[in-house]
Amino acid sequence: MNFEKLFKLKTNPFRITPAISSEELIWAGFPEIKKKFENRIKRSIQMPNSGLVLNWGEYGSGKTHAARYFNKCKVLSDIAKEIKSKSPYSLVFLLPKGKNPVYDMFVAIVDKIDIEEIRSLFKNETLEITSFIDTFSDNLHIKSVLKAFFSDANSLLLKKYLYGNLTAAELRDLNSYGILRYLNSDSDYTKLLAGFFTCLTHKKLHFSTVIIWIDEFEDISILNNINVDKTNNFIRELLDNTPNNLLLFLNLTQSALLNIQDLGQYLSEAVRSRIKDRIHFELPSKDELILYLKELLNNPLYRQEKTDKPLYPFTEEIINVVIDELKNSSLRRYNEAFSILLDIAEVEAISPITKQIFELNKNEIVGWKE
Repeated sequence: MNFEKLFKLKTNPFRITPAISSEELIWAGFPEIKKKFENRIKRSIQMPNSGLVLNWGEYGSGKTHAARYFNKCKVLSDIAKEIKSKSPYSLVFLLPKGKNPVYDMFVAIVDKIDIEEIRSLFKNETLEITSFIDTFSDNLHIKSVLKAFFSDANSLLLKKYLYGNLTAAELRDLNSYGILRYLNSDSDYTKLLAGFFTCLTHKKLHFSTVIIWIDEFEDISILNNINVDKTNNFIRELLDNTPNNLLLFLNLTQSALLNIQDLGQYLSEAVRSRIKDRIHFELPSKDELILYLKELLNNPLYRQEKTDKPLYPFTEEIINVVIDELKNSSLRRYNEAFSILLDIAEVEAISPITKQIFELNKNEIVGWKE
């Protein structure tokens, strides 16, 4: 039988991994944690000081989803409109695990920068930005590279330069813009990024603040001591050299670092002292799960027609059974269970989904708990 006719759903809404497509990134339930992020972003837009926020929770609790959802242009634009401000400039990347973490983070950010788009936005302020760069940097080389972002320098060559892939002959093509050497130190990378972010939020003409999410930051625990120190220095220097209009989110998984007290082993005192807030992704309660299910199942992305049974095709009985079985579990575990239930019910063409289906397939649905 057709999935939509059977369940009154266009597709299975229970994602095991966070959505990547902007159209599929929705927020269901958990209004309190959503409000915390909205308020934190509003505060960063309204207050000039840069800040660091720690997002803390178990594996599968929704940290990556939050990063991707609040990275959406539409979401950020709506938040900014509420306080009559320009939208933030936002990007998300995973903590690198290689031998050169600072360069890798630099590249992860450069990957997401559209030089032509930035130039188009600032085309009427080129001279103003150029003069502004002279006021906040005393490094002639960094100033030259920053000015090239807003000039008529070949954007492809500039991107290759940032990656460190430029030949000597190509570098000579950038000499006329004052770029005489390669970027060759962690300090170069952090100062250039800090300067670029400072330019983006100049007078808040086009962007109110810069938001950076570093996901899976718990992987700092697998780095050697030297690279742990380098990662800490990158965060500290980025915040210090971008004193205004930068909001940095770190997503950490609790199971990897055990508890928040263990952070001192991986975050230096200089970085920990810059943490302005902590947002905890707690394990969902029964009431939170019911609200989540109602909002997810009835989102227009998944259900076109309104129904007087908002939990359909699930019965309250089966939902209670799943919650009783998976108590003290992450949201991802619940998504897995409800997704498998839908798959089994589709194969057997059974709707609504009852306790009997669960009992007959319990090992497949929650076998990992045995």
